[in-house]
Amino acid sequence: MLINVNSVMIPELFATFASNQIEMSRKFFRNISILAVISLLTLAVVQSVWVYRMYNDSVTDFKRRVESAIYKSIYKAFRMDAIPGLADATYININLDDFSLFFEPNLIELDAYQPYYAEVLVHHGEDSRVIMTKGERPALNDPMTTVVPIDDDGQYSLLVSIEMPFKVFLSRMWGLIVSSIAIVLLLAGVLLYLVRTMFRQKTLEEMRRDFTHNITHELKTPISVAVAATDALRNFSADADVKRRSRYLEIVESQLTQLSTMVEHILSVSVEGREYKYNPSVVYLQDVISQLTQGAGMNGGKKPVFNIDCTEDIKIMADEFHIKNLLATVIDNAVKYSSDPIVDIRVSEESGNVTIEIEDNGCGISKEHLSHVFEKFYRVPTGDIHTVRGYGLGLYYAKQVAELHKGTISMNSRVSKGTTVTIKLPRNEQ
Repeated sequence: MLINVNSVMIPELFATFASNQIEMSRKFFRNISILAVISLLTLAVVQSVWVYRMYNDSVTDFKRRVESAIYKSIYKAFRMDAIPGLADATYININLDDFSLFFEPNLIELDAYQPYYAEVLVHHGEDSRVIMTKGERPALNDPMTTVVPIDDDGQYSLLVSIEMPFKVFLSRMWGLIVSSIAIVLLLAGVLLYLVRTMFRQKTLEEMRRDFTHNITHELKTPISVAVAATDALRNFSADADVKRRSRYLEIVESQLTQLSTMVEHILSVSVEGREYKYNPSVVYLQDVISQLTQGAGMNGGKKPVFNIDCTEDIKIMADEFHIKNLLATVIDNAVKYSSDPIVDIRVSEESGNVTIEIEDNGCGISKEHLSHVFEKFYRVPTGDIHTVRGYGLGLYYAKQVAELHKGTISMNSRVSKGTTVTIKLPRNEQ
């Protein structure tokens, strides 16, 4: 069974497929970002809980050692004839000075010695009163209070308030705290770097996709014109008319030359690591600029106005082919992105360097995109409207040529005001 697919449907299917792919890519990167943030927050919570539990364990252990010292001291000082778990005391002697003689050594032995305050309470029903004290309670910072019965009847109790060594706990755990923070920050940095790298890869992929789309249109135009001229030669008896045949052949030659130039230009900048051929010669900039400005704007139907300020004697030692392409790229952009192009070209010499400034009155570029214009495949996003065709390699190529000649290229621009491209090249008179 033969299936006839309407050719009109193919672009729509391709557009739908591309739209679905872009939407899937956006969801993927959004999910990855959310997962990275959740992972980082989970790690931070786990580390915080772990540090808190370690700290809480230190506090609990300190309380346990203090209570152990209190019980030992009570049996030593107050209930001397008692046997814990076997026999109760028959005689209780309550003296806080005697208690201190046992309590302080026990604290030292258990590595829990801190300033403390002690008092003996006597209970009468629900009322209690202090009958004996030792130490000063107001002098304690963040005290821990423990109440322990002295006698078996619960008539007397010992209240001990001891200062909590929070600074000691923290000093013992500072290594753990610092390492935990360092791990969280390190992993946060790694996650942010990975997410940033993925988004850069996404941006690069989008630029390459746009490049493929744009270069297809750029290559299709001269091919279509050449095919149309060839078809006219073959089918409309153009051979009988010498002038018409010559005109069509010139069109074919012109379009094929343009196509060849475009392909060579793409190959020159799209192959990573490719070295440009450098054939230096004396280049008079006034001649080069005059040649480039004569034919500028013809393809777009524009009539640009050029104001050239360059003396005849300004020359540099450079590769004429690449310098021409560099200047042609910048001048072509100045014309393409201006509705009524007025282009000022200023050339000056200073300290062995030549400065070329090309200023236009075009649409300009916002600051957020200005730092990326020299990147490969990059084009300032304009949504779905492409009034000016291109493939994001011209300024990248221009930068490569400038650096090949040990020079620089920079751009200054304001939206709706215009753009100025500054090229600085050494004269290299030797």
